[in-house]
Amino acid sequence: MRSFPPGYYTGESTSWEVGGVLLTEVRHAAGKAVDEHRHEAPYFSLLLEGAYEERGEDFALRYEPYTLVFHSAGTLHADRMLGPCRFFAVDLLAKWEAVIAELSGSRAHVFELSGGDPVWLVLRLYREFLARTDSSESAIEALVYELCAYVVKRSVDDLHEPSWLAVANAAIAERFREPLDLRSFAAEVGVHPTHLCRTFRRFRGHTVSDAILAARVQHVARLLTESARPLAELAAQAGFADQSHMTRVFKRVTGYPPGDHRLRVHAFPARSRQNVTRGQPKP
Repeated sequence: MRSFPPGYYTGESTSWEVGGVLLTEVRHAAGKAVDEHRHEAPYFSLLLEGAYEERGEDFALRYEPYTLVFHSAGTLHADRMLGPCRFFAVDLLAKWEAVIAELSGSRAHVFELSGGDPVWLVLRLYREFLARTDSSESAIEALVYELCAYVVKRSVDDLHEPSWLAVANAAIAERFREPLDLRSFAAEVGVHPTHLCRTFRRFRGHTVSDAILAARVQHVARLLTESARPLAELAAQAGFADQSHMTRVFKRVTGYPPGDHRLRVHAFPARSRQNVTRGQPKP
């Protein structure tokens, strides 16, 4: 059985080790399958472009742009790229694996980190990876601490999460463009609106309205990557009142406006295979 060291992925990649993590951007020029393997370090993977599937003994995941998944170390799985794709990986080296174990008292497994906030944390890590400034290390450390907190919270909450929350998540993912009628939404998942709001916040860490806005922002981020359509058109398609509303929400969630996101995503060409820089800023 193949075992991949931190930062190794079967594509054209470039890596940077800093602050106890290994940040890697990976590009696949065409679809392909990767046989069963394990990764020696726990890691986050965020798909930036394309689509691919991942399957293990007790899970099956389909990635679309801005799908974020956490994997524990040593998890056996196989991958299938469904055409050209690009993703960003955050490998947690010994320091951070110990942090997760200390906080949770157990090892996390494999799960998608939905709801928006962890996705934007990893996108901010990606921005630091691209910039590689003298201040990057301290910023990266703070972002990874926040990510570890999400992993620990998800590991604990999975033991008690009600099954109807999955129905609520699916409904939000399918109809985030529509105005929210909280009473009808609660009736659809079979609970009282008060119970819906309280339980959703407990297990997701934010409100139903926040989840809908995050889904709209995620949708816009994907469209910014895939097309050059005007921002006003994207705002209308995603369910925002207008471009100004979209810009305010997008900046509040991600830390920068949608136009800046489009420029950053398209400004950096492919990098050479396994070009690893360890701890030093780019000149």
